[in-house]
Amino acid sequence: MKRLICAGMTALFALAGYSAVPAQRTVTTKTTTTTRITTTRTTTMTKPAVVEDRDTLELVFVLDTTGSMGGLIDGAKQRIWGIINEVMQKPSKPRVRVGLVAYRDNGDEYITKLLPLTEDLDKAYTTLMDYQANGGGDTPENVRKALAEGVRNAGWSKAGLGMAQIVFLVGDAPPQNYEQEPDVLVTTAEAVRKNMIVNTIQCGNLDGTRQIWQSIALRGEGKYFAIAQDGGVQAITTPFDPKLAELATKLGKTYVSYGEKKKREVLAMSQSAAESRITSDAALGAQADRAVNKAVNSFQYDGDLVQDVENEAVRVKDIRTDQLPEEMQKLSVPEREKLITERIAQRKKIRIEIVEISKQRDAYIAAERKKLGRSNGFDTAVAAALREQLLKKGIK
Repeated sequence: MKRLICAGMTALFALAGYSAVPAQRTVTTKTTTTTRITTTRTTTMTKPAVVEDRDTLELVFVLDTTGSMGGLIDGAKQRIWGIINEVMQKPSKPRVRVGLVAYRDNGDEYITKLLPLTEDLDKAYTTLMDYQANGGGDTPENVRKALAEGVRNAGWSKAGLGMAQIVFLVGDAPPQNYEQEPDVLVTTAEAVRKNMIVNTIQCGNLDGTRQIWQSIALRGEGKYFAIAQDGGVQAITTPFDPKLAELATKLGKTYVSYGEKKKREVLAMSQSAAESRITSDAALGAQADRAVNKAVNSFQYDGDLVQDVENEAVRVKDIRTDQLPEEMQKLSVPEREKLITERIAQRKKIRIEIVEISKQRDAYIAAERKKLGRSNGFDTAVAAALREQLLKKGIK
Protein backbone atom coordinates (compact mmCIF):
# COMPACT_ATOMS: atom_id res chain seq x y z
CA MET A 1 0.00 0.00 0.00
CA LYS A 2 2.84 2.42 0.89
CA ARG A 3 4.41 1.77 -2.49
CA LEU A 4 1.13 2.55 -4.27
CA ILE A 5 0.64 5.79 -2.35
CA CYS A 6 4.24 6.89 -2.94
CA ALA A 7 3.90 6.21 -6.64
CA GLY A 8 0.70 8.24 -6.71
CA MET A 9 2.30 11.12 -4.83
CA THR A 10 5.31 11.13 -7.16
CA ALA A 11 2.97 11.42 -10.12
CA LEU A 12 0.95 14.10 -8.32
CA PHE A 13 4.02 16.30 -7.81
CA ALA A 14 4.88 15.92 -11.48
CA LEU A 15 1.42 16.98 -12.52
CA ALA A 16 1.75 20.42 -10.97
CA GLY A 17 3.61 21.34 -14.14
CA TYR A 18 5.76 18.27 -14.69
CA SER A 19 8.27 19.95 -12.37
CA ALA A 20 8.89 16.84 -10.26
CA VAL A 21 10.76 15.17 -13.12
CA PRO A 22 14.49 14.83 -12.35
CA ALA A 23 16.71 17.43 -13.99
CA GLN A 24 16.62 16.90 -17.72
CA ARG A 25 19.18 17.49 -20.40
CA THR A 26 17.95 19.96 -23.02
CA VAL A 27 18.51 20.03 -26.75
CA THR A 28 17.31 22.23 -29.56
CA THR A 29 14.25 21.18 -31.50
CA LYS A 30 15.01 18.12 -33.58
CA THR A 31 13.42 16.15 -36.40
CA THR A 32 13.48 12.36 -36.24
CA THR A 33 13.14 10.65 -39.61
CA THR A 34 11.95 7.06 -39.67
CA THR A 35 10.86 4.58 -42.30
CA ARG A 36 7.25 5.68 -42.33
CA ILE A 37 6.91 8.37 -39.69
CA THR A 38 8.58 11.73 -39.33
CA THR A 39 8.16 13.38 -35.96
CA THR A 40 8.62 17.13 -36.26
CA ARG A 41 7.23 20.38 -35.00
CA THR A 42 6.89 23.15 -37.60
CA THR A 43 6.14 26.61 -36.23
CA THR A 44 7.22 30.18 -36.85
CA MET A 45 9.71 30.70 -34.04
CA THR A 46 12.05 33.57 -33.21
CA LYS A 47 14.31 31.27 -31.23
CA PRO A 48 14.89 27.49 -31.05
CA ALA A 49 12.39 25.57 -28.95
CA VAL A 50 13.68 23.63 -25.98
CA VAL A 51 12.42 20.12 -25.38
CA GLU A 52 13.16 17.51 -22.74
CA ASP A 53 15.68 14.89 -23.76
CA ARG A 54 14.00 12.10 -21.83
CA ASP A 55 14.63 8.39 -21.82
CA THR A 56 12.45 6.73 -24.44
CA LEU A 57 10.82 3.34 -24.90
CA GLU A 58 9.86 2.28 -28.42
CA LEU A 59 7.59 -0.74 -28.18
CA VAL A 60 6.23 -2.82 -31.07
CA PHE A 61 3.67 -5.58 -30.63
CA VAL A 62 3.54 -8.15 -33.44
CA LEU A 63 0.13 -9.75 -32.85
CA ASP A 64 -1.45 -12.85 -34.36
CA THR A 65 -5.05 -11.83 -35.16
CA THR A 66 -6.35 -15.15 -36.50
CA GLY A 67 -9.56 -16.71 -35.20
CA SER A 68 -8.04 -18.42 -32.15
CA MET A 69 -6.63 -15.20 -30.71
CA GLY A 70 -9.85 -13.45 -29.65
CA GLY A 71 -9.22 -13.74 -25.91
CA LEU A 72 -5.71 -12.37 -26.14
CA ILE A 73 -6.76 -9.42 -28.29
CA ASP A 74 -9.60 -8.54 -25.91
CA GLY A 75 -7.21 -8.75 -22.97
CA ALA A 76 -4.69 -6.49 -24.70
CA LYS A 77 -7.42 -3.92 -25.30
CA GLN A 78 -8.17 -3.89 -21.59
CA ARG A 79 -4.63 -3.75 -20.22
CA ILE A 80 -2.38 -1.95 -22.69
CA TRP A 81 -2.85 1.44 -21.01
CA GLY A 82 -1.93 -0.03 -17.63
CA ILE A 83 1.27 -1.52 -19.06
CA ILE A 84 2.30 1.82 -20.55
CA ASN A 85 1.43 3.71 -17.38
CA GLU A 86 3.77 1.55 -15.33
CA VAL A 87 6.62 2.55 -17.63
CA MET A 88 5.74 6.24 -17.66
CA GLN A 89 5.59 6.42 -13.87
CA LYS A 90 9.20 5.31 -13.43
CA PRO A 91 11.45 7.93 -11.77
CA SER A 92 12.93 9.08 -15.11
CA LYS A 93 9.42 9.50 -16.61
CA PRO A 94 10.27 7.89 -19.98
CA ARG A 95 8.48 8.83 -23.17
CA VAL A 96 6.71 5.90 -24.86
CA ARG A 97 6.06 5.26 -28.54
CA VAL A 98 3.98 2.28 -29.61
CA GLY A 99 3.77 0.42 -32.92
CA LEU A 100 1.56 -2.49 -33.97
CA VAL A 101 1.77 -5.27 -36.54
CA ALA A 102 -1.37 -7.39 -36.92
CA TYR A 103 -0.78 -10.57 -38.90
CA ARG A 104 -2.61 -13.56 -40.33
CA ASP A 105 -1.63 -15.72 -43.32
CA ASN A 106 -1.59 -15.73 -47.08
CA GLY A 107 -5.14 -16.00 -48.40
CA ASP A 108 -6.71 -14.27 -45.40
CA GLU A 109 -8.28 -10.79 -45.48
CA TYR A 110 -4.77 -9.42 -44.93
CA ILE A 111 -1.31 -10.79 -44.26
CA THR A 112 -0.05 -7.87 -42.17
CA LYS A 113 -1.33 -4.48 -41.05
CA LEU A 114 1.29 -2.04 -39.79
CA LEU A 115 0.89 0.95 -37.51
CA PRO A 116 4.35 2.56 -37.34
CA LEU A 117 5.64 3.78 -33.99
CA THR A 118 3.70 6.74 -32.67
CA GLU A 119 3.57 8.81 -29.52
CA ASP A 120 -0.13 9.38 -30.17
CA LEU A 121 -1.27 6.62 -27.85
CA ASP A 122 -4.95 7.24 -28.60
CA LYS A 123 -4.17 6.42 -32.22
CA ALA A 124 -2.36 3.25 -31.19
CA TYR A 125 -5.24 2.24 -28.94
CA THR A 126 -8.02 2.86 -31.46
CA THR A 127 -6.00 0.84 -33.98
CA LEU A 128 -5.85 -2.00 -31.47
CA MET A 129 -9.60 -1.63 -30.92
CA ASP A 130 -10.11 -2.31 -34.63
CA TYR A 131 -8.36 -5.68 -34.43
CA GLN A 132 -10.73 -8.64 -34.56
CA ALA A 133 -9.79 -12.32 -34.42
CA ASN A 134 -10.58 -13.99 -37.74
CA GLY A 135 -9.04 -16.08 -40.51
CA GLY A 136 -6.26 -18.65 -40.20
CA GLY A 137 -7.38 -22.23 -39.98
CA ASP A 138 -4.37 -24.23 -41.18
CA THR A 139 -2.30 -23.65 -38.02
CA PRO A 140 0.98 -22.03 -39.22
CA GLU A 141 0.77 -18.29 -39.98
CA ASN A 142 2.93 -15.83 -41.88
CA VAL A 143 5.07 -15.01 -38.86
CA ARG A 144 8.06 -14.44 -41.14
CA LYS A 145 6.54 -11.42 -42.87
CA ALA A 146 5.03 -10.09 -39.64
CA LEU A 147 8.29 -10.09 -37.69
CA ALA A 148 10.16 -8.56 -40.63
CA GLU A 149 7.56 -5.76 -40.80
CA GLY A 150 8.00 -5.05 -37.11
CA VAL A 151 11.80 -5.03 -37.22
CA ARG A 152 12.35 -3.30 -40.57
CA ASN A 153 9.39 -1.03 -41.22
CA ALA A 154 8.02 0.18 -37.89
CA GLY A 155 9.82 3.53 -38.03
CA TRP A 156 12.38 2.96 -35.29
CA SER A 157 14.51 5.89 -34.14
CA LYS A 158 18.29 5.78 -34.20
CA ALA A 159 19.53 3.67 -31.31
CA GLY A 160 21.36 5.51 -28.55
CA LEU A 161 21.79 6.24 -24.87
CA GLY A 162 18.49 6.30 -22.98
CA MET A 163 16.67 4.48 -25.79
CA ALA A 164 15.05 1.05 -25.35
CA GLN A 165 13.62 -0.63 -28.46
CA ILE A 166 11.62 -3.74 -27.67
CA VAL A 167 9.52 -6.15 -29.73
CA PHE A 168 6.89 -8.58 -28.45
CA LEU A 169 5.92 -11.36 -30.86
CA VAL A 170 2.58 -12.75 -29.66
CA GLY A 171 0.86 -15.76 -31.20
CA ASP A 172 -0.20 -19.36 -30.89
CA ALA A 173 1.14 -20.99 -34.07
CA PRO A 174 4.54 -21.50 -35.73
CA PRO A 175 5.66 -19.72 -38.91
CA GLN A 176 4.81 -20.85 -42.40
CA ASN A 177 8.06 -21.60 -44.24
CA TYR A 178 7.46 -19.22 -47.11
CA GLU A 179 10.69 -18.96 -49.10
CA GLN A 180 9.90 -15.41 -50.25
CA GLU A 181 9.97 -14.18 -46.65
CA PRO A 182 13.08 -13.98 -44.41
CA ASP A 183 13.53 -16.67 -41.79
CA VAL A 184 12.43 -15.50 -38.34
CA LEU A 185 15.83 -16.18 -36.79
CA VAL A 186 17.56 -14.15 -39.51
CA THR A 187 15.18 -11.25 -38.81
CA THR A 188 15.72 -11.61 -35.07
CA ALA A 189 19.50 -11.49 -35.48
CA GLU A 190 19.04 -8.34 -37.57
CA ALA A 191 16.98 -6.81 -34.74
CA VAL A 192 19.72 -7.52 -32.20
CA ARG A 193 22.33 -5.90 -34.45
CA LYS A 194 20.14 -2.79 -34.34
CA ASN A 195 20.12 -2.95 -30.50
CA MET A 196 16.52 -4.18 -30.29
CA ILE A 197 15.30 -6.85 -27.89
CA VAL A 198 12.84 -9.46 -29.17
CA ASN A 199 10.50 -11.24 -26.73
CA THR A 200 7.98 -13.97 -27.51
CA ILE A 201 4.65 -14.78 -25.89
CA GLN A 202 3.04 -18.11 -26.77
CA CYS A 203 -0.71 -18.43 -26.24
CA GLY A 204 -1.88 -22.00 -25.62
CA ASN A 205 0.21 -25.10 -26.26
CA LEU A 206 -0.03 -25.86 -29.97
CA ASP A 207 2.62 -28.33 -31.14
CA GLY A 208 5.55 -26.76 -32.95
CA THR A 209 5.21 -23.31 -31.42
CA ARG A 210 7.19 -23.55 -28.19
CA GLN A 211 10.51 -24.54 -29.74
CA ILE A 212 10.61 -21.77 -32.35
CA TRP A 213 9.22 -19.14 -29.93
CA GLN A 214 11.96 -20.04 -27.45
CA SER A 215 14.61 -19.92 -30.18
CA ILE A 216 13.44 -16.45 -31.27
CA ALA A 217 13.55 -15.14 -27.70
CA LEU A 218 17.01 -16.63 -27.15
CA ARG A 219 18.35 -15.17 -30.39
CA GLY A 220 16.59 -11.88 -29.64
CA GLU A 221 18.20 -11.60 -26.18
CA GLY A 222 14.69 -11.41 -24.80
CA LYS A 223 12.33 -13.57 -22.78
CA TYR A 224 9.90 -16.36 -23.67
CA PHE A 225 6.52 -16.61 -21.95
CA ALA A 226 3.85 -19.29 -22.15
CA ILE A 227 0.36 -18.09 -21.22
CA ALA A 228 -3.21 -19.35 -21.51
CA GLN A 229 -4.84 -19.44 -24.95
CA ASP A 230 -7.27 -16.71 -23.86
CA GLY A 231 -4.44 -14.40 -22.78
CA GLY A 232 -4.93 -14.90 -19.04
CA VAL A 233 -5.57 -11.21 -18.37
CA GLN A 234 -7.16 -10.26 -15.04
CA ALA A 235 -9.33 -7.25 -15.87
CA ILE A 236 -10.60 -5.86 -12.58
CA THR A 237 -13.52 -3.44 -12.63
CA THR A 238 -13.58 -0.84 -9.86
CA PRO A 239 -16.14 1.70 -8.60
CA PHE A 240 -13.67 4.46 -9.51
CA ASP A 241 -13.60 3.67 -13.24
CA PRO A 242 -16.62 5.77 -14.37
CA LYS A 243 -15.32 8.96 -12.75
CA LEU A 244 -11.83 8.50 -14.19
CA ALA A 245 -13.29 7.89 -17.65
CA GLU A 246 -15.31 11.09 -17.29
CA LEU A 247 -12.20 13.06 -16.32
CA ALA A 248 -10.26 11.74 -19.32
CA THR A 249 -13.03 12.95 -21.62
CA LYS A 250 -13.07 16.31 -19.86
CA LEU A 251 -9.33 16.67 -20.33
CA GLY A 252 -9.65 15.82 -24.03
CA LYS A 253 -11.98 18.77 -24.51
CA THR A 254 -9.10 21.14 -23.71
CA TYR A 255 -7.31 20.12 -26.94
CA VAL A 256 -6.48 22.94 -29.38
CA SER A 257 -5.13 21.96 -32.80
CA TYR A 258 -2.75 24.27 -34.67
CA GLY A 259 -0.63 24.31 -37.80
CA GLU A 260 -1.42 24.57 -41.50
CA LYS A 261 -5.18 24.59 -42.09
CA LYS A 262 -5.59 21.17 -43.71
CA LYS A 263 -3.35 19.43 -41.21
CA ARG A 264 -5.00 21.28 -38.33
CA GLU A 265 -8.46 20.17 -39.42
CA VAL A 266 -7.36 16.56 -39.88
CA LEU A 267 -5.79 16.48 -36.41
CA ALA A 268 -8.88 17.99 -34.79
CA MET A 269 -11.18 15.50 -36.50
CA SER A 270 -8.89 12.60 -35.63
CA GLN A 271 -8.73 13.58 -31.97
CA SER A 272 -12.48 14.04 -31.76
CA ALA A 273 -13.09 10.66 -33.41
CA ALA A 274 -10.68 8.92 -31.03
CA GLU A 275 -12.35 10.45 -27.98
CA SER A 276 -15.77 9.39 -29.24
CA ARG A 277 -14.68 5.86 -30.14
CA ILE A 278 -12.93 5.19 -26.85
CA THR A 279 -15.75 6.66 -24.78
CA SER A 280 -18.39 4.57 -26.52
CA ASP A 281 -16.58 1.27 -27.11
CA ALA A 282 -13.68 0.76 -24.70
CA ALA A 283 -14.10 -1.10 -21.42
CA LEU A 284 -14.40 1.22 -18.41
CA GLY A 285 -11.24 -0.22 -16.90
CA ALA A 286 -9.30 0.68 -20.03
CA GLN A 287 -10.80 4.16 -20.00
CA ALA A 288 -9.73 4.56 -16.36
CA ASP A 289 -6.15 3.50 -17.20
CA ARG A 290 -6.21 5.94 -20.12
CA ALA A 291 -7.20 8.72 -17.70
CA VAL A 292 -4.12 7.96 -15.62
CA ASN A 293 -2.03 8.14 -18.77
CA LYS A 294 -3.47 11.57 -19.52
CA ALA A 295 -2.31 12.63 -16.06
CA VAL A 296 1.29 11.38 -16.31
CA ASN A 297 2.00 11.77 -20.03
CA SER A 298 3.21 15.20 -21.14
CA PHE A 299 3.29 14.15 -24.83
CA GLN A 300 -0.19 12.75 -25.26
CA TYR A 301 -1.54 14.55 -28.34
CA ASP A 302 -0.36 15.34 -31.85
CA GLY A 303 -0.53 19.00 -32.93
CA ASP A 304 -1.92 20.28 -29.62
CA LEU A 305 -1.11 23.92 -28.89
CA VAL A 306 -1.94 23.59 -25.18
CA GLN A 307 0.48 20.70 -24.75
CA ASP A 308 3.26 22.32 -26.76
CA VAL A 309 3.02 25.62 -24.88
CA GLU A 310 3.03 23.81 -21.55
CA ASN A 311 6.10 21.83 -22.64
CA GLU A 312 7.76 25.12 -23.72
CA ALA A 313 8.13 23.82 -27.28
CA VAL A 314 6.32 26.86 -28.74
CA ARG A 315 5.09 30.29 -27.66
CA VAL A 316 1.60 31.54 -28.49
CA LYS A 317 2.89 34.89 -29.73
CA ASP A 318 5.10 33.13 -32.31
CA ILE A 319 2.25 31.20 -33.97
CA ARG A 320 0.99 32.80 -37.18
CA THR A 321 -2.68 33.76 -37.12
CA ASP A 322 -3.51 31.46 -40.04
CA GLN A 323 -2.08 28.50 -38.11
CA LEU A 324 -4.61 28.92 -35.30
CA PRO A 325 -8.19 27.59 -35.14
CA GLU A 326 -10.69 30.08 -36.50
CA GLU A 327 -12.08 30.97 -33.08
CA MET A 328 -8.59 32.00 -31.92
CA GLN A 329 -7.76 33.96 -35.07
CA LYS A 330 -10.26 36.62 -34.00
CA LEU A 331 -8.48 37.16 -30.67
CA SER A 332 -5.61 39.52 -29.89
CA VAL A 333 -2.27 37.98 -28.89
CA PRO A 334 -2.85 38.66 -25.15
CA GLU A 335 -6.31 37.09 -25.42
CA ARG A 336 -4.83 34.03 -27.14
CA GLU A 337 -2.22 33.69 -24.43
CA LYS A 338 -4.86 34.01 -21.74
CA LEU A 339 -7.01 31.30 -23.34
CA ILE A 340 -4.12 28.82 -23.54
CA THR A 341 -3.01 29.67 -20.00
CA GLU A 342 -6.53 28.93 -18.79
CA ARG A 343 -6.55 25.59 -20.66
CA ILE A 344 -3.23 24.62 -19.07
CA ALA A 345 -4.56 25.47 -15.61
CA GLN A 346 -7.69 23.44 -16.33
CA ARG A 347 -5.57 20.45 -17.33
CA LYS A 348 -3.47 20.66 -14.20
CA LYS A 349 -6.58 20.67 -12.04
CA ILE A 350 -8.01 17.64 -13.85
CA ARG A 351 -4.70 15.77 -13.58
CA ILE A 352 -4.57 16.30 -9.83
CA GLU A 353 -8.09 14.92 -9.48
CA ILE A 354 -7.22 11.91 -11.65
CA VAL A 355 -4.17 11.09 -9.54
CA GLU A 356 -6.08 11.38 -6.26
CA ILE A 357 -8.83 9.02 -7.48
CA SER A 358 -6.33 6.65 -9.09
CA LYS A 359 -4.60 6.12 -5.73
CA GLN A 360 -7.87 4.78 -4.36
CA ARG A 361 -8.35 2.68 -7.48
CA ASP A 362 -4.83 1.22 -7.19
CA ALA A 363 -5.49 0.15 -3.61
CA TYR A 364 -8.79 -1.47 -4.64
CA ILE A 365 -7.13 -3.39 -7.49
CA ALA A 366 -4.24 -4.53 -5.29
CA ALA A 367 -6.71 -5.97 -2.78
CA GLU A 368 -8.70 -7.75 -5.49
CA ARG A 369 -5.59 -9.23 -7.09
CA LYS A 370 -4.49 -10.54 -3.73
CA LYS A 371 -7.78 -12.42 -3.52
CA LEU A 372 -7.45 -13.79 -7.06
CA GLY A 373 -3.87 -14.94 -6.64
CA ARG A 374 -0.95 -14.73 -9.02
CA SER A 375 -1.71 -13.95 -12.65
CA ASN A 376 0.16 -15.49 -15.56
CA GLY A 377 -1.26 -13.49 -18.42
CA PHE A 378 -0.31 -11.24 -21.31
CA ASP A 379 -0.14 -8.07 -19.22
CA THR A 380 2.00 -9.52 -16.43
CA ALA A 381 4.37 -11.09 -18.96
CA VAL A 382 4.87 -7.81 -20.83
CA ALA A 383 5.26 -5.81 -17.62
CA ALA A 384 7.82 -8.25 -16.20
CA ALA A 385 9.92 -8.18 -19.37
CA LEU A 386 9.81 -4.39 -19.57
CA ARG A 387 10.90 -3.93 -15.96
CA GLU A 388 13.99 -6.09 -16.53
CA GLN A 389 14.84 -4.86 -20.02
CA LEU A 390 14.42 -1.14 -19.34
CA LEU A 391 16.81 -1.51 -16.42
CA LYS A 392 19.23 -3.31 -18.74
CA LYS A 393 19.08 -0.30 -21.06
CA GLY A 394 19.76 2.07 -18.14
CA ILE A 395 16.19 3.39 -17.87
CA LYS A 396 15.11 3.55 -14.24
